[in-house]
Amino acid sequence: MVELQFSGTSHGQGYSGKISGLPKGFAFSVEQINLQLARRKTGFGRSSRQTNADLVTFVGENNGVVVCDGNPVEFAVANKCVEQRQEIVALRSGHTDVVGKARFPHLTVRQIVEISSARNSIGYVVAGAICKQLLAKHGISTFHYVQKIGGIASRNRYVFGVSEEQPHFEILHCPCKYATGLMVEKIQQARQNGNSLGGVVVVGATGVPMGIGEIFPYNKRLDAQISAELLGIPSVKGISFGIGEKYASLDGLSACDTLEVQNGKIVYSSNKCGGIVGGISTGQDILCSLVVKPVPTVVGAPSINSQTFEQTTAHYERADTCVVPNVGVIGENILAIVLANQLTKQLTEQQN
Repeated sequence: MVELQFSGTSHGQGYSGKISGLPKGFAFSVEQINLQLARRKTGFGRSSRQTNADLVTFVGENNGVVVCDGNPVEFAVANKCVEQRQEIVALRSGHTDVVGKARFPHLTVRQIVEISSARNSIGYVVAGAICKQLLAKHGISTFHYVQKIGGIASRNRYVFGVSEEQPHFEILHCPCKYATGLMVEKIQQARQNGNSLGGVVVVGATGVPMGIGEIFPYNKRLDAQISAELLGIPSVKGISFGIGEKYASLDGLSACDTLEVQNGKIVYSSNKCGGIVGGISTGQDILCSLVVKPVPTVVGAPSINSQTFEQTTAHYERADTCVVPNVGVIGENILAIVLANQLTKQLTEQQN
């Protein structure tokens, strides 16, 4: 089982950690990992800090390749922006300022937000980018696309391997050129006002064969594993699979997916369920929609001063305006970890 351990803070020296459970003899490309780290930072709506590239280094790396020997793989990512920031007293209700202090009263608010920063997703992207390479050997790919930002929804259907080739896709990872233009305008307006925007991003996987997952216990079901991991991403406040809440308006007959026979096997020919039924993959694409809340660091939010208990406006510092596309990058890499673990588990069971 692939397990990740790492430590570091947002404005400290950087992050270091180790990844255990990778198959002996498996070789992975460091360049492919740095590509995913770059995708994590790019996208219209990010702050000026994101212009600094994150690059990972590995112990035992040779010409950009690491060959696993059965021992944990050690890595490090240095921070380009290292600084000591002031303590936060005008608390932000949407960040960990208040709840974190309640949980860890011995820490300052600044120490807490350094620990809870979304920059910690670097470790998950490193591990996920390795797992993406492992899954590729089995014909499985993970992906994401933006469905909605600031109430503006994509009008176009996403097609894996095709939508990404469109020139506009790189801007906000949205398959619709028209919607992308409107999203950009709305993000610009929010930035000028010191505000932020949320949205919906779809994270998925293609090439997953039927039969991956578990039925019992409930927390081991494939959709339960995916949900537990993806809901841990900062700013993610909801998840649904397939048609999601539309199920609530359908009757049982209308909600059923259709089956057909292909090459002597019964397969799913539709995908309302989002690629998972009863905790097990159907062979269709796994599709889960993540609701991403707006970044909570904004200008003019009401607050209380933690020292005087007086009403004030919340602390504001350099922040992203929109991170919906970047949550998608983090999500597709975390999804790769979940799928790689479940797949290798079942392959090992079959061999035994």
